[in-house]
Amino acid sequence: MIIRAARFASVLALTAVSVLIGPGSAAAAGSAGYCPDAGGVTVVVDFKELGGGTVVRCARGDQATGLAALKNAGFQITGTLRWGEGFICRIEGKPSTSAEKCVDTPPASAYWSYWHAPNGGSWTYSDKGVLNRKPPAGSFEGWSFSLNRNADNAPRPAVAPTRPAPPPRTTPPAPPRTTAPAPPPRSSSPPTVPPPVGGGPVAPPGTTPTGMVGSPPAPTAVDPTTAGSPPLSSAATAPTDTGLTSPGAATTATPSDESTNSFSPTEVTASRDTDGLPVGTLAGLLLLVALAGGGLVAARRRRSVGPDD
Repeated sequence: MIIRAARFASVLALTAVSVLIGPGSAAAAGSAGYCPDAGGVTVVVDFKELGGGTVVRCARGDQATGLAALKNAGFQITGTLRWGEGFICRIEGKPSTSAEKCVDTPPASAYWSYWHAPNGGSWTYSDKGVLNRKPPAGSFEGWSFSLNRNADNAPRPAVAPTRPAPPPRTTPPAPPRTTAPAPPPRSSSPPTVPPPVGGGPVAPPGTTPTGMVGSPPAPTAVDPTTAGSPPLSSAATAPTDTGLTSPGAATTATPSDESTNSFSPTEVTASRDTDGLPVGTLAGLLLLVALAGGGLVAARRRRSVGPDD
């Protein structure tokens, strides 16, 4: 009776311990995904035939044991009644209570195999328990459910123990530089002068039209004695080029064909009386009559002065 009572008391004690540290004892912690640097331990859980895929979480900071890393990564676990959390029976409620009672050590044909690896290395089956191993910072801890296998061919976690490289830093693109529009090119050709109203040739800016160099010629005085001369021809009265240039002109322009075409000579003719003799002829006759009269007067005076005087 005493032995049975002692066994019953031990079972009650183990039950109480399992209630305290059973499912839900692991507080939600850690973060989803790989640890971004060597400041934590990345924990990988591969459910295999239990369903649920592979879950990766990060236990930040230093981890004292494998059990601490598993719980601090945020996974809920269940130990056995006999060994407590020293032997992991369930992770996230798998396997179910109907498949595994978690009273004693699970059989070798259905249990959670324990693995570890350095970052960028390969998975190694752990020969120590979760309470006897301290994972290095930046390393990987792995759990893979082994069904109908033994320790020699237990499956490794399906995820490679390699921490992804951090994404490159992206800098916002610099705003485009705005430049003032280039000024229009300067034209070397002179400005276009509008044509004259008469439609004559256009002289370039700053020059004098051909055939009109300098100031216009001054009018020519008419000798009264030549008033009775025959009418002047157009060639004699046409304006001529004096050859003089206005002040500041460097060279003397030579009349060209264009000047002849642009400025037609004006024909100057002596006026005549259409009803009688020309005015010049009459003036000459009057002069001759005056001279003849003067001669007669002089002859009479000489005759009147005789030898008696």
